[in-house]
Amino acid sequence: MSARFGPARLVSDQRGSVSALVVVLIVMLFAVAGLVYDGGRAINARQQAFDDAEQAARAGADQIDVDLFRGSGIVRVIPAEADAAAREFLANLPGYSYDDIVIEVTGDSAVRVEVGRTVPTGLLGLVFVDSFDVHGSAEAQPDVGILGGGP
Repeated sequence: MSARFGPARLVSDQRGSVSALVVVLIVMLFAVAGLVYDGGRAINARQQAFDDAEQAARAGADQIDVDLFRGSGIVRVIPAEADAAAREFLANLPGYSYDDIVIEVTGDSAVRVEVGRTVPTGLLGLVFVDSFDVHGSAEAQPDVGILGGGP
């Protein structure tokens, strides 16, 4: 009776279990590789969005009313020109563009830019994550020189 339930039966019940384990481990390996690869791309795209928003805000903040500044020393950003300069900077980016762009002049002398775009994934597409959204924002004020006199 013990021969019927011996080691031969235990071995036959486990046939194919290693194959299933290998398949599961391969899927997990691709998921982890996708997180590393696409996670790095997400961090890079997010930093790039903040950098682009900052540069666009600076381009907008450069659009001041020069005559008013020279005449009275008051710094005032021209909203229409600031918007156009920031949008022109964002339109000339190499290889990608932003889906969401918000540009506003806050007060008289600050330009705030918010950008957002959708970035497709590489390896995470294998586990049904096709894209991720990145956003960045920045605010800039005009730089009109050193105030307070000289030595």
